[in-house]
Amino acid sequence: MFNRDVISAIATEMTALRQRIHQYPEAGFCETQTAALICDELEHLHIPYRTGYGKTGVVATIAGKNGGREILLRCDMDALHLDESNDLPYRSQNAGLMHACGHDGHVAIMLGVANYLSAHNDFNGKVHLLFQPAEERFGGARDVIADGLFDDFPRIDAVYGLHNWPGVELGTIAGREGALMACGGSWEMTITGSGGHGAMPHQTTDPTLAAGHIITAMQSIVSRNVSPVDSAVLSIAYMQAGEASVRNVIPATVTLAGTCRAYKNEVHTHVFERLKNVASQTAAAFGCEATTTVKFGYPAVVNATDKFAIASRAAIATVGDKFNGSIEPVTPSEDFAYYLQHVPGAFVFLGNGDSAALHTPAYDFNDHSIPTGIEYFLHVIALELGA
Repeated sequence: MFNRDVISAIATEMTALRQRIHQYPEAGFCETQTAALICDELEHLHIPYRTGYGKTGVVATIAGKNGGREILLRCDMDALHLDESNDLPYRSQNAGLMHACGHDGHVAIMLGVANYLSAHNDFNGKVHLLFQPAEERFGGARDVIADGLFDDFPRIDAVYGLHNWPGVELGTIAGREGALMACGGSWEMTITGSGGHGAMPHQTTDPTLAAGHIITAMQSIVSRNVSPVDSAVLSIAYMQAGEASVRNVIPATVTLAGTCRAYKNEVHTHVFERLKNVASQTAAAFGCEATTTVKFGYPAVVNATDKFAIASRAAIATVGDKFNGSIEPVTPSEDFAYYLQHVPGAFVFLGNGDSAALHTPAYDFNDHSIPTGIEYFLHVIALELGA
């Protein structure tokens, strides 16, 4: 249906653009140079756009030849706080920042879609292209929505996105109906006792002893408080008690911190509630107090049945039998989930081949996946809007 020679030519241009973005990574809500590059490209293509969503976010709108429904395609554009280890001609020039998650490639794909549609708008309705800030750490999707995305474009009734995925074969697309990515959150616990002399523990209330029993009791939360047909992860990532140079003082406080993941938001909430209860009651048994604070992260990414059916058809039209529509869900989180709380949609993974893992200094987006990403989105548009 779509001219792959034209897509290939566009992808070549977008590869050069992607590498420019890679050279000058910007952190969340600071993507001013990246946003300016996007706006310059949109102006060159004579595509109207609005700015100011989540500080630096940009929404471009391409109208079809006839009226009709409206859909949203989303990409992210922020970088990570990492020093790049790659010896590339386009390696990061901004110390302490690099595109270690491939958002530079996501922007290139979306601008490639804009490029194709600027000359081939033979569809009905409108396509909105969202270039979103601050997916990493800050959940920029919330700010984009708070700044009026769905108020300014109230007719949007479907949203689609993708993310490159290392370890998935180049030229493939993967996904699943229902829960694809976990909801995530963090927690921190302070266990307080009296502390005292290490040689006279009977004169103390020892928070380290309470902490040890809390750590053990925590393991029962997933195994005994979560249904066997559901999944959850509750992990400890940080422990601190006393001073390293002191050997004869029982500390007065112990701090634990970690993460929680689940594929259902209600399971996530339940695990946090049980964590608070288990900690406080176990600590009390040892004469201590435990205070737990939790921070809810992104909700779960749950692909709507009808929209994933469209995504599947688009993927098959793009890569044929290299589409895997029944992968296992993954535990990382994605703020794309916030859009799914407003309109149904689907999120898929784009194979990045045998590359370094995401969020590592040796990662690099695979430019050969750009034409695949462009064509996939074009098929989604065709299926949604009757191109």
